[in-house]
Amino acid sequence: MRHIAAAGLAFFALAAQADTLDFSGAICSAAADGSGSFESCSNFSRINQAYGDSAGVDVSYQASPGSADSMYYWADSYSGMNDVAFGDVNSTPTILIVPTAGNTVSLAGFDIGAWQNADRVSQVTVIDLAGGTTLLSTGAITIFGVAPTHFTINASSSAGFSIAFGPEGYNVGIDNIAFTATAVPEPTTLALLLAGLAAVGAATRARRA
Repeated sequence: MRHIAAAGLAFFALAAQADTLDFSGAICSAAADGSGSFESCSNFSRINQAYGDSAGVDVSYQASPGSADSMYYWADSYSGMNDVAFGDVNSTPTILIVPTAGNTVSLAGFDIGAWQNADRVSQVTVIDLAGGTTLLSTGAITIFGVAPTHFTINASSSAGFSIAFGPEGYNVGIDNIAFTATAVPEPTTLALLLAGLAAVGAATRARRA
């Protein structure tokens, strides 16, 4: 019976997959739309559209709203951050984090920094794609160059999130996007698992009695 309980706990542990997009490593592509194979990054490389994808979530990058072109990579000097994603000049680059079928996604937060470690004015917006609810809309704010500005979201969605920052999306960049994809068990699977755990609990109580 201990095995049943352990299996149930293992199921829930394995169902959640945490990830952080820190834009480090060979995550870039030679193609403007971010397609093709992964390559090592240099400044102004395009981020590969497959970066961040997994069995539980699909991530996509838009250099400007609705653009087919991916966002750019830069190595340093965005409020002291290294390995940063940014967009086109005078644009509002957008990142979409969308769960695949049978999953939900939770967005913990992310960092925004300013190029040349100088103060810049921009705006940050986060939308829950399930119903289009705005979770964060800063209006015009100063992104300070001395250190990155962290935004905490701590929200879950069955449809995913849109993260947009601009119109200063060229001299303002994003990093350290933390999220978790969680598998949603089918009702029959969940019912069987809960029934098994209930049986373990009943047997344990009977033994103690």
